[in-house]
Amino acid sequence: MMKTVLFDLDGTLTDSREGIVNSIKYALNAFDYEIPDEDTLQLFLGPPIVESFQEHCGMTEEEARIAYKKFQERYGTLGKFENRVYDGISELLTKLRAEHYYVAVATAKPEHFAREILDHFYLTPYFNLIVGADTASGLIHKEDILKKALNLSRQPLQDKNGRRIAYMVGDRKYDVESANALGCISIGVTYGYGAESELLAANAEYLCDEPDEIAMTLDLEEMMVRR
Repeated sequence: MMKTVLFDLDGTLTDSREGIVNSIKYALNAFDYEIPDEDTLQLFLGPPIVESFQEHCGMTEEEARIAYKKFQERYGTLGKFENRVYDGISELLTKLRAEHYYVAVATAKPEHFAREILDHFYLTPYFNLIVGADTASGLIHKEDILKKALNLSRQPLQDKNGRRIAYMVGDRKYDVESANALGCISIGVTYGYGAESELLAANAEYLCDEPDEIAMTLDLEEMMVRR
């Protein structure tokens, strides 16, 4: 029976801060909004951008959607590639595929952007499935995206003995909370955009400071199952 590992993208597989923040500033400048401080801009990394514009810039929903279109104007051409793969990720994915895990991406980034980024960095072949947001169909929030990924994977959450065999790896509370709500084992990574305190408050079952520790955590889980 295959075990399943689902990954967030931004802040987990790749460091996309530069492209996202530059595109947020581009959108805000276009409409003469004040640029938030760096700590506030960090909060844009993870949740839907439209909601972040409302929460952190005082926009109405309509204003936020207009600003998001301007954000996409830059992000869709340049910002998505102002990005880098975290050290150790390729090695981790190689190990998972060699050990016959079912490997997927579940990201709140629009799916077409996620696919372009994974293609750009030659990561696509590592994944059995890639699921992202789709605003046209209302697929926006992480729990709904993760639920769709789990359904499409057709992989069980538990083995025949009732032991959980699906993992969600992410850097923000949204990843952890969604994993916990849907019955996955939640692995929070501290090298991304969410603070350790945020991940602990969301009840992450494991914390990993670097990609190597994700592999160690999965190996530990495997040893516990065998016992």
